[in-house]
Amino acid sequence: MWHNPGKVTTESTDARRQIARYRSLVQVIAALSRHVRTEELLRTMHQQVKALFASSVTLLARPTPEGGWAVQTLESDVITEQWLGPRQDGLLERVVAGRVRLENDLPAYLERERLTVVRVHYRPDLPHTMSWMGVPLRTGTTVLGVLSVQSYALDAFTPEDLEFLELLAVQLGIVMENAALHEQLEREANTDPLTGLLNRRQFVLRMTEALRRPGAVTLAVMDVQQFKRVNDELGHAAGDEVLRGVAETLLDLTAARGQAFRLGGDEFALLLPCGEAQAQEQLGLLLSRLERRALPARPFLNVGLAASQDGESVHDWLRRADSRMYAAKHDHLHLLPLPEPQDAS
Repeated sequence: MWHNPGKVTTESTDARRQIARYRSLVQVIAALSRHVRTEELLRTMHQQVKALFASSVTLLARPTPEGGWAVQTLESDVITEQWLGPRQDGLLERVVAGRVRLENDLPAYLERERLTVVRVHYRPDLPHTMSWMGVPLRTGTTVLGVLSVQSYALDAFTPEDLEFLELLAVQLGIVMENAALHEQLEREANTDPLTGLLNRRQFVLRMTEALRRPGAVTLAVMDVQQFKRVNDELGHAAGDEVLRGVAETLLDLTAARGQAFRLGGDEFALLLPCGEAQAQEQLGLLLSRLERRALPARPFLNVGLAASQDGESVHDWLRRADSRMYAAKHDHLHLLPLPEPQDAS
């Protein structure tokens, strides 16, 4: 009886290589699992996958609600994003349908299938993809996206590479779902469910942060005068629509700078990174935008402004703004004239 020592050595080497690779895969999954925010997770994913497969390009495409794909790629150490429109028969759609997984001569495959592809973030100084792998990301029956690994060289990937990519995709789908759930819970804990504005809890936290930072910040607190009348005469659905209209206008105003909050009921607040004079100008812009909205009743606001002061507490800052708002209400200094609520019919 005899044996081939060369074969045994080769098998042992292959086994050690596979074990080492599985360990690398476990380390990648562990690194991904530490992230609870999708943006950080995806950046780490690109870097880890590129190293795991020694690939030239990594690509993650996620379906968008309006159709098509939000595509994020890592190529030449640069992460870029792009939207691709939906296609009846593209590489991404074929991956989801299970029609393609691994092609080590992508140009030949495209020519044979008479398939055209879009070069994402085309740069003339970089080569074209020659070898290509792609696997779907799923949680249950829901498609979360497509993960692709690409190389500038022909015959760059093996069936073993594809197996590892599929294993990684299973875990990545779970991690992405967990991150999305964490972000959803965080949003629910920090935002008002009716309007989507930050809630009172976040209001106190952001005020505290603003007082610690240098630079002028103006607090604006406001309520919708006679809001109960809108609810009583037009109904709570109309009242909710008015509140959402005010909230959307506040969001528009603070899209570039500032933060908007719903404190509860018909009370809102803004933190504007400027002095009182400039804040007053911005509120004038708010009113002009609010007047143009088609709402069941024309809302009018009582507003109190107070610029931050050194050494002041959150409580004192809010009390100054509140007192000015109530003075405006008492003196009928509304920022919009009092209208008659529109007929519900």
